[in-house]
Parts: sequence; structure tokens; C-alpha cells
Amino acid sequence: MAENDLRKTVIELETSLQNERERMRSLRRVALRALAVLSAREPDLEGAVHDLTRTIEEDPDDTQCLDRMSARLADTIRQHDQRDAMEGGLLTALQSGLEGFPFLADDLAKVRQAADRGDADLVRRSLTRVFSALEENCGQALAEREQLTEVMGEIRTRLDDVDSALSADHDHSERTRASIRELHNNISGDVSSIKGRVIDITNIDTMRREVVQGLDRVADRVKDFRDTREAELLSALERNRALRTRAQELERQVAGLRDSLSEARDEANRDKLTGLLNRHAFDQRMAGFPADGGPASVIVWDIDHFKHVNDEYGHTSGDRILKAVAEVLVEGVSEPDFVARYGGEEFVMVVHQPLDIARDLADRLRQEVASIAVRAGKKRLNVTISGGITEMRPDAPEGAAFELADKALLAAKRQGRDRIVAVAPA
Repeated sequence: MAENDLRKTVIELETSLQNERERMRSLRRVALRALAVLSAREPDLEGAVHDLTRTIEEDPDDTQCLDRMSARLADTIRQHDQRDAMEGGLLTALQSGLEGFPFLADDLAKVRQAADRGDADLVRRSLTRVFSALEENCGQALAEREQLTEVMGEIRTRLDDVDSALSADHDHSERTRASIRELHNNISGDVSSIKGRVIDITNIDTMRREVVQGLDRVADRVKDFRDTREAELLSALERNRALRTRAQELERQVAGLRDSLSEARDEANRDKLTGLLNRHAFDQRMAGFPADGGPASVIVWDIDHFKHVNDEYGHTSGDRILKAVAEVLVEGVSEPDFVARYGGEEFVMVVHQPLDIARDLADRLRQEVASIAVRAGKKRLNVTISGGITEMRPDAPEGAAFELADKALLAAKRQGRDRIVAVAPA
């Protein structure tokens, strides 16, 4: 081969190799961008994506390692898809099983909407609300059922006593009627006997003696009848006194039941951990909120990174944080303002202030929470909260203010947490 031809071939090969390298670099850039997008959209794949990304960047010529990392990513994606399918089935089963509870309808709809959008954090928050509402309502129903069962047992016992007393009175009445008939027959017989004997007797003394003896027999019969009736009457009076005493006891028990049910309802309206109003109580207050009560604002709170605290340090530490935050929030309001634990790490507050003043209050409370530290084992954890706030409008649909404040809360979390986002109503 001529030297010129050889040089030309070498140049062509070098050009081809350069082009191939450029294509490989382009493909690598495309692959890295695709992996970055995949990692951002599916955080659960972050580990496998990171390993494959590092291999592409550091040693793209190691094809065996690339094959292993890509196979691992493919397996992870398959597992992720299977888990998504299972979670979808679980959500469907959950909705089907709970659709008979009207008070859960709105929250179940939000769970499905969050699942359709693939927002795992919103799904978790919505499910927490579902189970909190279910726990509160079922707990109150069980407490009232136990109280009612106890008193209904007492009522049944008292009704049995009344039935026994009525049966005894009925038997007494029957015996009285029979005794009266017997007395009447006996007296009639005695009178007839006297009349018959008097007719045949001519001696006045004998006649007097027979009449007196006959009248004595009548008097004895009347006395026996009277004594028997008096004894039965005293027995009936004693039964009636016992029934009145038992009825008074039942009245006291019913009054006690009313007090117990009132206490149980009050307890059922309180969150057991923090002592704050719970979601059920909050919904009741909002349903009866006066439209002419002046300006008022709703603040929805969420403790930042709370799931991580529970997972990393345990639920005992999480409970300490919930109590500490609840204490700060409840000390920040006074009647007629109120604060409730809405579910999980969420709190909701109503303050009778316009939006700008309520915004300043919320930011002050946020700073107070940020200043506390909660013990978790040997560590002390700093706590932050995010809040969404809006002003209530008397002409707005029920629940509209909470929904708007909740959306503002989500915006605060997306903007980096530990902040307040205020949204004016439309």
C-alpha cells in the first residue's frame, strides 16, 4: 500500500474513532440526564441510580460493571413497580372497606387523588388523617356503648323487679276476690243457719244464744278476712317502697350515666397524647363557628421531618416532640382562639385575627418552636414546623378555609420548610 493511501486510511480511522468517542460522550450525557430525572421522580431508586451514574462517570469502559449496575437498576425498577401495584391494591381495598363511613369520605378522596399524582408524602398525610378520624370516632362510640350496656343491664334488672311486683299484685288481687267470694258465701251460710235455727226455737234465751253465736262466727270471719287483707296490704306497701327505692337508684344511675357520657364525650374530644382538642372536636367547632364573630384565620401546622425522627429515634422521641410543640402552640392562644391536633404530626389553629396579624402570630410561634430542643436518647433534637394560613370568609363553603390553609402548608414544605406561607382567600 502506498504511503499516501496508508496516511489517508489512518486519518480516516482517527476521524472515525473521534466521531465514535463523541457519540459515546453524547450518549453518556443523555444517560446521565435520564438517570438524574429518574432519581428526582422516583426517590426510591436513588441508590441504584447513584451507583450506575458513578460507574458511567468514573469508568465508562468497564462494560461488565455497567452491565451489573444496569441490571441492578432494572431489578429495582421491577420491584418498585410491583410495590406500586401492591400499594394501589391496598389503597383500593382500604377505600372499599371504609366507604361505609361518611365522615371519612373527604379524606379517602384525598388519599386517592394523592396516589394518582404519585405524591407519597401527601398519601401518608392523608392516610394519617383517615386513621386518626377513625380512631377518634370508634373510641367515642365504644366508650358510650360500654356505659349504655351497663345501664341497660340495670334497667333490665329493675324491669324484672317491676314485673315481679306486678305479678305479685295481680296474684294478690285474685286472692282478694276469691277471699271476698268466700267471705260472702260463709256469711250468707251463717245468716241462713241463724234464720233456720231461730224459726224452730221458741225459748227467747236459747234464741238469743244462737243468734249471738252466729253473729260471733260472722265477726270472726270478718276479722280473719280483715287481718289477712291488712297483712297482704302491708306486704304490697313494702314491695312498693322497695320499687320506689330501686326506681330512685335507677334515676341516680341514669343521671350518673348522663354525667359519664358527658365526661366520655369530653374525653373523646381530646387527644390522649397532647391533651389538645382532636380532629372530631375541631370539626364540630368549625361546623358551629359563628359567621358574625369578626375576623378569624385558620393556621395548619406540620412538624418538619417528623417521619425521619420516628424512624431514626423511635416513637417515644416522636411523642416528646409532639407534646413540646403542642405546649408551645396552646400557650400561644387564648379564648376564644383554639388549637387542635388534626392527626399525626399535624395541628390546626383558629385565631380571631385578620390575616396579617395572624401571620405575625404564626411566625412568632414558629420561632418559639425552633428554639426548643427535645431529648432523643443521648441527643437533643432541634424541632421546626411549617405553617399555612388563610383568613376565613363567612360566605365561603364549609371547610374552604382549611383546604386553602392546607395548600399553603404544602407550599411552605415545598419551599424548604420552617416557614409560614399565607394565602388570602379569593
